[in-house]
Amino acid sequence: MRRAHHVGGDRRVRRTRAALSEAILSLLLERPYETITIQEIAERADLNRATFYLHYGSKEELLLAALEEQFDSLVAEGPSASPEQPIWGIEEDIQQTLDYVAEHAALYKVLLSERGTAYLMNRIVDYIAAHSESELRASLPPGAPTVAPLPLIARHFAGSFFALLVWWIQNDMPQPAAEMAEVIKNLCVGGLRWGIGLDQS
Repeated sequence: MRRAHHVGGDRRVRRTRAALSEAILSLLLERPYETITIQEIAERADLNRATFYLHYGSKEELLLAALEEQFDSLVAEGPSASPEQPIWGIEEDIQQTLDYVAEHAALYKVLLSERGTAYLMNRIVDYIAAHSESELRASLPPGAPTVAPLPLIARHFAGSFFALLVWWIQNDMPQPAAEMAEVIKNLCVGGLRWGIGLDQS
């Protein structure tokens, strides 16, 4: 009986968090992030303010959790790096990300514009960098020497990828996702390859 109650509780937690995530994302489509209050988020989710604070300490924490859950799902569906399929060869992974952003273009145009926040943008770069570093480590033999530290290489890739993604979404996606994925791969991967010692002149 206690086990069943725990499972039911977990489901309620997931439903509550999903409702809060949907609430803040829908409000972001209506007006600037800084004008949105926790009370409004709770009301949109048909919850009370106290329930919000049982799950999140701030609206920033909620927004990041909502986005990271989406990113985690996207990463889980994509190809994984390995010595046989290294990160610098996975163009499909980049295109999958672009397809996802294009599908949610209205939201990401807001998030990646002046209506977003520097804090949020830095955390998105942090997420990309952490994933890239993990994929790099999976691609390289254990203990393989690199020209630059892997965290620095991953940060370079994440910053370049993010800057190009912002340009693409803010300019109404002038290239198809497949074409933009190739551009991003060609522009971003050069520094990555140099950093791990593949392109030495």
